[in-house]
Amino acid sequence: MDQSDVRSYYQLSGIHGRPFIEWNGVPLVQNMGYCSHTSNLFATWHRPYVAAFEQVLYDIVQDVATSIVNDTKGEYKPAASSFRHPYWDWAAPALDGGPILPAPISGSAYIVVYLPNGSQTIPNPLYQYKFDHSDLSSFPDAPFDVWEETKRYPSTTTATASSQDKLVGQQITQSQDSYAQRFMNLLQAYPRFANFSNSAWTPESPGYDSLESLHNQIHGLIGNGGHMSIIDYSGFDPLFWLHHTNVDRLFAIWQALHPDSFVEPSIEPVGSAVIAQGARTDVHTPLKPFRSDTKGDFWTSDSAADVTRFGYSYPEIQGKSVPQVKAAVNALYAASAGKSITRRSSIGAETDPKLAPLIAAGLSNEAPVETIPDLPATGNYTEYLANVRASSLLSGEAFFIHLFIGDFDPDPRSWTFEPSLVGSHAVITPYVMKRDPLQSTIVTGQIPLTRALRADEQKGLVDMTNNQNTKEYLTTNLHWRVTTMDDKEVPRDQVPDLKISVVAANVSAAQADDEFPVWGEMIVQTDITTGRPAGLGPGDAV
Repeated sequence: MDQSDVRSYYQLSGIHGRPFIEWNGVPLVQNMGYCSHTSNLFATWHRPYVAAFEQVLYDIVQDVATSIVNDTKGEYKPAASSFRHPYWDWAAPALDGGPILPAPISGSAYIVVYLPNGSQTIPNPLYQYKFDHSDLSSFPDAPFDVWEETKRYPSTTTATASSQDKLVGQQITQSQDSYAQRFMNLLQAYPRFANFSNSAWTPESPGYDSLESLHNQIHGLIGNGGHMSIIDYSGFDPLFWLHHTNVDRLFAIWQALHPDSFVEPSIEPVGSAVIAQGARTDVHTPLKPFRSDTKGDFWTSDSAADVTRFGYSYPEIQGKSVPQVKAAVNALYAASAGKSITRRSSIGAETDPKLAPLIAAGLSNEAPVETIPDLPATGNYTEYLANVRASSLLSGEAFFIHLFIGDFDPDPRSWTFEPSLVGSHAVITPYVMKRDPLQSTIVTGQIPLTRALRADEQKGLVDMTNNQNTKEYLTTNLHWRVTTMDDKEVPRDQVPDLKISVVAANVSAAQADDEFPVWGEMIVQTDITTGRPAGLGPGDAV
């Protein structure tokens, strides 16, 4: 498909950031991507975005099915009519012990496809996207101006850099349990959409974790200095679409459990190509550039709230009551349970949606690296979490904040693979922040500590029945370090507004498989990080 066509991969991917060009007749009001980040519109804006991409694929699938002349069993057209875009569930381990990053994505640059008239070897469309040479003139930022294909964890910043997909798979797998814990905590302890949806922080809005922050961690670990780790370029990596379909699925699950909270009026801390910084947005703000009908109306958060309007649903929520949704989620994530391959389901026997049913087929096929101790099945226990706060401005660079419990290798290149790593907070930024520091904002994340503490308790290192002993153990053994996406350490005192603190909450364990634990208030443990670089000090906002 010609790149001047709004349906081309280049044009659809470019909506998110570079090359900062008008899409489908919707003008830019400032030199940025259309995407909403650190914004109350983050989750709702990306829903019609992925739907638009799926719609193009859907149309192509219909054309392919129609062109098959040897379909003697009549299987291809019915299968094509129910096509939905795959999702990659990076939070759930699978049953066969494979890596979190599935082989169809990273295994080979070529794949064999089978049709009634024989097999054919083709470039793997999930492996990378190759740019036209002329595209690079629209990418002014090094090293993206010299890379002729998308990169994941690039070996260098030169034109000859290669992707290191094996390392991506290893570090994604290393932190898998953290993703599951974070998502479960969001479902259980974040009932307000304004806190759940996005990573922007203000003292008046005390929530620390968010769907956006969790999503950022995956972006960072896939990209590691490559395309996925920079907002301006991330949309070009084919893995972006599998990742964001899963993000939409997690959003839909949260909606099913919290139907009474949604987009609230708020001020945009950063803005986008079509929303000025400081503008007021709400549930009726147009999610440009995505039109919802032939009259030219745009999708809004209100009109995009229900996934069935796009002609799809997800297996965890379709036709299920709240207890049934909880049971489905518990089976996937509560105790690192395995999962089978699945996909999003269509609504009705045949769908020809106006704007993409977002689709989903779980590609992940993995299991945890080691057995993680389960949380108590009954009674009360204490959850410990690390709050992470930092400015999104670090010389315009994306960066990681890694947290460890215990010793770790001093070489920063090892940190995402360390056994003592309990989680990483990724700050991914548009390059506009490099050019205009006023576009920066403070962002937050929250890293669960309890399962790592329980593993150490089994080794006799800490007594979690004694809160004072646990606090003393964390004071000695909780560490944090900062790196840029290319594994270069950044002194903690050089990260603007970096602040690490620990909170604890009393939790009542769930009594049944279709229930969630009940969380008490998160209480700041002021003395655990005090006195260390970026630790919480006296008088600091919490």
